[in-house]
Amino acid sequence: MGLAPVVVLGVAASPALAQPSPRPPITSYEGDPGRLGDPAGWRTPEFLSDNGLVSIGAEYAYAAGFAGGGMNIGLVDSGFYGGHQREHGNRFVPVVARGGRTEPTSGLWNPAFNDSHGTHVSGTVGATRDGVADPVNMHGVAFNGNVYLGNTHKTDAVLYGQIPPGATEAQIPDNAYLANVYRAVAGARTANRKPVRIVSSSWGSAPAQENYNTYEGLVSAWRNLALPEGVPDSNGTRQHWINGAFDVARNGTVIGFSSGNAGVANPTPRGTAPYFLPALEGRWFTTSGLRSDVGRTFNPDGSVLAPGQQRFNQCGVAKWSCVTAPGTLINSTVVTVGPDGTPQAGYANYSGTSMSAPHSAGALALVMQRFPYLTNEQALYTMYTTGRQNSTISDAAGLPVPNPSAGRIVAVPDARNGWHTPSLREAMNGPGQLLGRFDIDTHGVTDVWSNDISDVAIRARQQEDADEAAAWQATKVAKGWTRGLPAGASEADRFEYATGTRREQARRTRAHVGSLTKRGAGTLILTGDNTWQGDSTVLGGKLSVVGSQASSIRVRGGALGGSGRTAGDIEVTGGTVQPGLTATEAGRAGAAGRVLTAGGDVRLGRGAEVAITVRGNDDYTSARADGALVLDGKLSLDVRGKLKRGTVLTVLSGSSLHGRFRGLPEGGLQLAGGHVFRVSYRTNAVTVTVLI
Repeated sequence: MGLAPVVVLGVAASPALAQPSPRPPITSYEGDPGRLGDPAGWRTPEFLSDNGLVSIGAEYAYAAGFAGGGMNIGLVDSGFYGGHQREHGNRFVPVVARGGRTEPTSGLWNPAFNDSHGTHVSGTVGATRDGVADPVNMHGVAFNGNVYLGNTHKTDAVLYGQIPPGATEAQIPDNAYLANVYRAVAGARTANRKPVRIVSSSWGSAPAQENYNTYEGLVSAWRNLALPEGVPDSNGTRQHWINGAFDVARNGTVIGFSSGNAGVANPTPRGTAPYFLPALEGRWFTTSGLRSDVGRTFNPDGSVLAPGQQRFNQCGVAKWSCVTAPGTLINSTVVTVGPDGTPQAGYANYSGTSMSAPHSAGALALVMQRFPYLTNEQALYTMYTTGRQNSTISDAAGLPVPNPSAGRIVAVPDARNGWHTPSLREAMNGPGQLLGRFDIDTHGVTDVWSNDISDVAIRARQQEDADEAAAWQATKVAKGWTRGLPAGASEADRFEYATGTRREQARRTRAHVGSLTKRGAGTLILTGDNTWQGDSTVLGGKLSVVGSQASSIRVRGGALGGSGRTAGDIEVTGGTVQPGLTATEAGRAGAAGRVLTAGGDVRLGRGAEVAITVRGNDDYTSARADGALVLDGKLSLDVRGKLKRGTVLTVLSGSSLHGRFRGLPEGGLQLAGGHVFRVSYRTNAVTVTVLI
């Protein structure tokens, strides 16, 4: 048994690591050098024993206070060994599933039909950080997380595609049972009554006769794998395990699959599901492998710069739903059976994308914990858009060449690396890009996004979509499909037409610029240089701009504040403009300032309010427009200090001024904080003069 867990109190997080509160503290061991705000302190021998943790910047999540506490992570694999009490404890929960030819089966490892694969995978996700002085001791990515594991009732040798002649019973999955394993894990009754938000899979092997190095080979394998229930596959099987995973994803749980180990141009067909079924984007992703022993570089402070070099199956057609993660010589928990038949808990190094998928699943769980108000899809996109670029990309022939942008944050996914390697260092600071419409409800949380947020990837996808649309139109013309699929079409044509039609519908509904909608109670503070091109809309709570915004902001409810600048207009039809930062916001953002600036116009409708905070004769908030001021609505003054008679406060200014605040004509009087103010609209500015 390990040491008794203790709560790591740490020190206050620095402003750059400011997070929503409250959150469960990290539970570790007495004497753990890891502290809030100190990433290097988490890089103990136990941490470094899994070479993948530093490659994904896990120490930055821990330094920000996140190790998976309260998160429920699902796995489907070959069981986990219950004798790893020190590493697994009561946070690892076996899920019972039943169906098909298989008796009710627990997620616990069973030597009668399991190997050590599931024990290794589950350890990478969540093995305990216990500080035991053992040269091979390690801990998982989400070492405070809860792991719910369903059992394949097989070893990793089980095949997930076409079953070749002469296959053994161990290689043949019970499809009906396996489909139910996904449903059972996703629907598990968890101890904290919170949902399982991720179900990750690394199990199984690709059949030797399937070829994913070509698109045609991938299509052939996909057509045999993803069939409706009742339709027989090449083996005559009428029930299909992947439909259970589809059910789970369609209900909103994120499904993750390893990409496969053959080193070919595309993932295995189960990893490419969002390509053939675009409605699964944001709910399904695949993980390619990373060599951390080749191409990895470091910053002077010991943090990773370039995570390494892609290995194993590439992201290929699934690049928009694919990441890479450490998968070479990964040390984790295993179980061995001695000569006398006694199982023994131990550790071992394994390689493959089976080791990569639990790294990405654990990273996603930490992103979800960090941003409890984001949807599963938004958390997944946050992980995507903060990835750190690997050391190689592909040339025109698909061969690996040095990546001139290695170590930088990902811009656009590529066919070799997808979104490259998750970087928890950047992910803890919010999204790196908006992939279309990003509609968030902060649910009362006050939080800071400090990354520079763009929409470069989705704008690049617009050209890809245009090229794909042109190719699809040419195909329809060439095959006579412009009026639909003709009667008597072959099975291959029906599949191609259905896939093309689904992808066409996805293109038509895709927003090719990033936009942000803020709703719900709580304040979202943006401190970066944000360049997304779509508008930002405030519907509830408060949006505070401390950095810069490249586009316009619309306020329909709630409040807009901050001391930053928007390049476009600020238009308020309902809600409040509240320039400057509150003390809480300034503390969270690590910044100050009193003036909110619009590069365009500031237009205030009848339902608008401008709320100015006055703390002293020279200490007050204001808004400025490089363009016109168009006034209506209400002006309110919150006076919190003593003012000198005759002091003139310029609360709004612009290049021109049109309109008036309601009830406040030129020279009108406003009473606030025991003072009387005279309002004026001269010289393209709104001024208030202290009379009393």
